[in-house]
Amino acid sequence: MSTSCSHYFHETIRGAKRRGLDAAWLMAQVGLTGEQIDDPLWRGRSEDLARLVQLVWIGLNDEFVGLTERPCKTGIFALMCHCIITEDSLEQALTKSVLFYDLVTDQVTFSLDVKDREVELRLYLRRPELDPNHYLVEFLLSIWYRLIGWMGGIPAPLNFATFSYPKPETYFDEFKYMFPCDYEFDAAYTSLVFDRLHLKLPIVRTKQELKQFLSVAPLGFMTIPADVTSYARRVRTFLLKERRLPLEFPDFVDVAMQFNMTEPTLRRKLQQEATSYRAIIENIRRDLAVQKLLKGANSVSEIAELLGYSETRAFTRAFRDWTGLSPIRYRERFRQHISGVAVEQNL
Repeated sequence: MSTSCSHYFHETIRGAKRRGLDAAWLMAQVGLTGEQIDDPLWRGRSEDLARLVQLVWIGLNDEFVGLTERPCKTGIFALMCHCIITEDSLEQALTKSVLFYDLVTDQVTFSLDVKDREVELRLYLRRPELDPNHYLVEFLLSIWYRLIGWMGGIPAPLNFATFSYPKPETYFDEFKYMFPCDYEFDAAYTSLVFDRLHLKLPIVRTKQELKQFLSVAPLGFMTIPADVTSYARRVRTFLLKERRLPLEFPDFVDVAMQFNMTEPTLRRKLQQEATSYRAIIENIRRDLAVQKLLKGANSVSEIAELLGYSETRAFTRAFRDWTGLSPIRYRERFRQHISGVAVEQNL
């Protein structure tokens, strides 16, 4: 099971608080406590960090999680991905992504330095003082690195990475998972240096695969590259392949056959990753339920039917187990928080 250090949970909350979101409410939705995220030795599940980031994205309508002067609207990154997925090579996709963000925001600037054997992706914040602990910088670099690896089908080799700030002693161990290469700190700028030969490779992913990948964002960007091949992730991707509603889940024996395994073998592999087929199904239902409640206008009974529940009360009971609130109360609480943020930003 992939985990993340408390630093990234803490900084996600800090950005949300800066824009007026209720930190206690956010943590409660993910099952976290202030003591956990303030403990430098604590580690949380990357899945929980992804859920927390999703809530902040939706709550602030800001993919920069409150750490820039002006927000970057939710959906911008997905739109960029759809614009670059049809490029002929990884280098062309990377070049187009830089041009895209240059058009849509002045809060973050990407640039490329292309040489014979290397391509350096540089990142600058317009107001770095709003990201004093470098969370947004590392988050964005990690996203771009993982995206390049995902589009190419294998993790992209990094030649080097530079950071325009001192070595973060408290969480430096995370870097070997986020950016597997050599580093230079206190550098003139922050960058990732790719092997240009690798970036000449074609994009092997399809638009349909992109839709699946983005449907669970940002989870795919918060796990080490090897986790993409975990059986839990592969089973989840298979179940979401068609993305049809109402949800219908195949029998476990049919899923095992898709991976050329017997039921006991796949069950054992999932157990080794601290999960199960039932847990994967429930996680999919939970994630889609939250999305439908917060982003859509569907009634609770409609959402229950879309998620494959035969009775609304069964869905309500499951949702209360996930979040501690009924679906109606969850939606009301969220809208109250968003209304408060909107009022503060307009004052």
